[in-house]
Amino acid sequence: MTISKGGNGMGNIISLHGNVSESDDSLKVSNGLTDVLIDYLLLSGSELADTDSKKRLVAFLADKQQTVIGLGNVGLMITEMPWQAKTFDEDKEFMLHVTVHAAELSKDEAIWNMIGYKPDRMLLDYALNGFRNLIDHMTEEHIDRDILAEWLQDQEATEISGYEKCPKHGLIMSRLVFGGER
Repeated sequence: MTISKGGNGMGNIISLHGNVSESDDSLKVSNGLTDVLIDYLLLSGSELADTDSKKRLVAFLADKQQTVIGLGNVGLMITEMPWQAKTFDEDKEFMLHVTVHAAELSKDEAIWNMIGYKPDRMLLDYALNGFRNLIDHMTEEHIDRDILAEWLQDQEATEISGYEKCPKHGLIMSRLVFGGER
């Protein structure tokens, strides 16, 4: 079933591998809900990521912020994330945990004050559940090894060392912001 929440008009589609139809589990969300979903995934993932492979997945999400690439341009496929075969099981569990932790963070008034808004928890939970479902359907067989190789090559070409965090919010930042376009 296609999930469509968070308002009418333009929005974004998040899918497993781009085959979007009425019968799949793609997540269709408004621009506003996309912002909230990415914010909370970044808050959670930046806090929990403790390996380079996990930080890469969070940095990928940071690249999908609409403030970086523009409204309505954030659609993504879970299979285009920089998954690594040798750490896939651990990284998948990490991403599933990121969604659970993000839901917990959405209840924290200190987080609302830090980011400047209180999310509509019903909509955010809906989007987090849809994202979690897509991650749950990701398998090692879906990994496109060229994506990781390209990601690492881009990182080397821009001479980025590590994963920069926003000094104010502690979030892993988009490489498009501090490392130049990929």
